[in-house]
Amino acid sequence: MNIARYLWYVPESVKVLDVTDELQRYPEIAVFGVVNQNGSYCGLIEREALFSLVGKPFGREVLQRSLIRDLIKRVEPFDARVNFLSVAQQLQRRDDALNRAASEKGVAVETNKYFPLVDEQGRFQGIFSRYDLHEYLATITRNDIELASRIQERLLSQQTLKREHCSLIGWTRSAKGVGGDFYYMQEINNGMLFATLCDVSGKGVSAALIVSMLWGMLRTYDYKRGLRELVININKAIVTTFHLEKYLTGFFLFFDPLQSKLLCADMGHSHVYLIRKNHVKPIKGRLLNLPIGVDESVSPALMGITLQKGDRLFLYTDGITEQVNRSGEEFGEDRLRSVLSSLSRHERPLNELLPESIDLFSEGVPQQDDMSFLLFTYEA
Repeated sequence: MNIARYLWYVPESVKVLDVTDELQRYPEIAVFGVVNQNGSYCGLIEREALFSLVGKPFGREVLQRSLIRDLIKRVEPFDARVNFLSVAQQLQRRDDALNRAASEKGVAVETNKYFPLVDEQGRFQGIFSRYDLHEYLATITRNDIELASRIQERLLSQQTLKREHCSLIGWTRSAKGVGGDFYYMQEINNGMLFATLCDVSGKGVSAALIVSMLWGMLRTYDYKRGLRELVININKAIVTTFHLEKYLTGFFLFFDPLQSKLLCADMGHSHVYLIRKNHVKPIKGRLLNLPIGVDESVSPALMGITLQKGDRLFLYTDGITEQVNRSGEEFGEDRLRSVLSSLSRHERPLNELLPESIDLFSEGVPQQDDMSFLLFTYEA
């Protein structure tokens, strides 16, 4: 553990006034350790408390013969060999115990600001503060989020997939660096295509873990086993890994060009439109499927869509329709349908038109939720 910021220490046998006078030359020393003749930790002294005692009326006279060990503050040390995350957990448990004890006695809690580190033989190794620990944890978290963001960006790097009879366009924009939205597209056996759009509960690193796991499962799945088996496997993996604490909604589809047909599984997502001859129609299955990860056993109901030339299937996440402007008004379904119904009149792709429409509407209001869509176009 390398978060010890304060490394100064003095022998327990030195006089208080000698230490005080020496500290005048080193204003950067906020706290220091006190050790015995073997270098073992005895306690610590905070600069502010020491100078407060010496600065009292007749303080120097009273402390003239006192040794520094008479003033030490005994704070239980942490093992310097322990991982800093374990130290943070131990410190939290200590604080919880102090709070409970203070609550039972009806007194205020006095928490320590500084904490010593010792080696396996109890020898002083340095001192860290609560601020140091929080800053260290924040740095680690920030680095993890940046790494997760880079990984997620790579996983979502494929924005188009075009074949003779169809095309796919994917677009995503996270609200806070690492989002929970995810799309995936791949050509599978016998010229068929697979695609999905998912919205993972929560944000940050936990959502990125699910996205990475989902991407790996989709890359390695044997699609000959079918769509229903894929959904069941994903649900089992999410439940087993996250114990019903995380879930995702998603729309999964197989496209068969020989039959001009889509086979779909709507797992609690329901944000899907069929665009046919400029008419925008919501797609709803006859049976409602639960989101993935909320039940240990699922038997997903599938639905088929027979396509006509020029049909488009539009999947999206609710961050698009829930984006607000300065008046608090949402972008909404009506504006989304208006953009979709005008697709045939534009030469520009939807991944340019829709973000532009959202940004014009929002009037600079920051994005609050992840936004993603997947557009499937049948061109036979």
